Amino acid sequence: MEQYDQAGIDALAQTGRAIPGQSLTNSPDQKYAWEQAPEFVNFKDALDYTVSELLLEENYMPMMAAIGEGVTIVDLATQMGYVGFREGKWNPDLMLMLMEPFMYLLMALAEKAGIDYRIDSEDDDDEDEDTVFEEKTKNIAESVKKETTEAGQIPAGALPTDIINKIESTEIEVGLLDRQEIVEEEQPSLLAQEK
Repeated sequence: MEQYDQAGIDALAQTGRAIPGQSLTNSPDQKYAWEQAPEFVNFKDALDYTVSELLLEENYMPMMAAIGEGVTIVDLATQMGYVGFREGKWNPDLMLMLMEPFMYLLMALAEKAGIDYRIDSEDDDDEDEDTVFEEKTKNIAESVKKETTEAGQIPAGALPTDIINKIESTEIEVGLLDRQEIVEEEQPSLLAQEK
């Protein structure tokens, strides 16, 4: 009979990962969001929802700041698609269909804000094993990169005109990468206070 190292078992238990088969122990009444019918099955509805959510200031500002800090458009679009899938907004097929418009949407918003962006990272090419999703994402990114370099900008027809109008009508009051002035109220020092 094999003896297992208790320290190793304890280390595995402390990782915080799901135990294999753990999802099968959930009650059938408590389904995950992706185990139910998706909220959006129409491409246009899903894209409109994403644009309206992305143009909210609490979502827009961090997204543009991330692009300004060098996060690639492909990474952000992939994350947006995956989070939508995980939340039950769309199925994996619609997620892959939305990848290219997500990239163009992020590029248009970055251009409007005057932020230089990177479409993808060049140093990821040395990976030998790519999943099917990563391979499809890489193919979409390559086609987006090719179209934008040939046209010099986002090609006409890449995004619906109503979405382009929403982006153009969005007002940016302060540059996203400008240093914000912090106005601090003068407060008396705690050490200067009398007892």
